[in-house]
Amino acid sequence: MKLLKYFAAVIITAAVCVCGMNWHYTGAVIPGKRTETDIISTAFYKIKRSIHENMPRNEGGIVFLGDSLTDYVPFSELFPGLRVINRGIAGDNTLGALERIDEVTSLKPAKLFILLGTNDIVYNMTAERTAANLTAIIRKVQESSPSTKIYIETLMPTSPNFSTGRPNDVIDSRNETIRAVAQETGCILVDTHSHMAEDGVLPLKYTVDGLHLSGAGVLRWVELLKTFM
Repeated sequence: MKLLKYFAAVIITAAVCVCGMNWHYTGAVIPGKRTETDIISTAFYKIKRSIHENMPRNEGGIVFLGDSLTDYVPFSELFPGLRVINRGIAGDNTLGALERIDEVTSLKPAKLFILLGTNDIVYNMTAERTAANLTAIIRKVQESSPSTKIYIETLMPTSPNFSTGRPNDVIDSRNETIRAVAQETGCILVDTHSHMAEDGVLPLKYTVDGLHLSGAGVLRWVELLKTFM
């Protein structure tokens, strides 16, 4: 009986851990529970933000601002010879990025690439809220670092073979919002979605979980980014 209880406890603990990780990265396990401010209070966000704020102020580089899709990519290896700075934080949304944009503007980047908004969907943020946050991010950069050339990327598609909490019809709608923000703020629009999509979805060859990119997916994305570097 004790052995059965032990194995039951192990199974339950493992299930909780898996579900917790899945919720953190996809928001798919308990949709409706997350709010836009949740990310700011997480230890991971605080740790990454603190590290970024204590890095040397190397001005004039190329900065990538985003969530896990950005955080996981070794841009400095993919763009050798260029001063590339990764400011992605896994799990981040547009509000979390707005909270830390001053650190980015202090770098006075020559170019800034923004890929944000997919997590807004699972944080239950409206398209209007996403637009307002993105606009505020861009306006702060334009005010504090007027020489920075700003690129805003459309959201990547997801694979319907997985439960990501980010249906492609919702992503398509959010991309219309991003296009409107680019037009309003005068940023350069990078159509990442069209570059990564096949038949409107993220093909399995480019992803490991329906959302995050595989090695092949990263290289596909970099093909597009190189045209703007």
